[in-house]
Amino acid sequence: MTGATRRLRRAPLLLGACAGVLYANFVLDWLRRGPATLGHMVSELAAPGEPSAWVYRGAEVGTAALVLPLLPSVRAALPAGPAREVVAGGAAVFAVGAAVAGLVPTPCGPRPVHEEVDTRPRSSLHDGASAVSDSGLYVAEAAAWLSTRRHGPRWFHRGTGAALVVGTASSLVFARARPSGRLRGVTGVAQRVNVLAISAWLGCLGLLAARAPGEHDAVRGARADARVP
Repeated sequence: MTGATRRLRRAPLLLGACAGVLYANFVLDWLRRGPATLGHMVSELAAPGEPSAWVYRGAEVGTAALVLPLLPSVRAALPAGPAREVVAGGAAVFAVGAAVAGLVPTPCGPRPVHEEVDTRPRSSLHDGASAVSDSGLYVAEAAAWLSTRRHGPRWFHRGTGAALVVGTASSLVFARARPSGRLRGVTGVAQRVNVLAISAWLGCLGLLAARAPGEHDAVRGARADARVP
């Protein structure tokens, strides 16, 4: 393997790792203001007038810019079949939805809420883009889990299953707690757990895409030859 080939294989690793880091941009606010901000929804940190709002918006757009060029290599590393097309398509929907949500922020930032129901203004376009983005990701994860169930790679199959379970569970908690102003702490923590699960899976995509083209087929062929008497 030449040095140029090694450098090319490092590119997907960097794309996946950087996408995961950018998507978990709430950590910046956590480091700056401490755990007291855990009750704020991540989208509120990017609202107009909030400190460094442009950083959070730019991070979401940057995530999309890193994920999209990663997808051809991800597709090539997965077993042949319709499932890998669903993975690539779902991940593309996630990336585009995340970019739209970053470009069209929610209009209202963190403010004290004393009512039982949180009635602060929301952006239908931002919320819709976020919902579509998350849905595309879950579809991609489910398809990736199914496509690697028999032939692997096993680490990716297990990592995808864990990300899917944690992500969907935290989304359900978020949806249940969000309407209540009294449960904003639960809402904020659930959303951050969801974001971290997504970020971890983006890193897994980078690791998967870093595999040499055709490596999966070679492994399958070797296993098939080993079964021949």
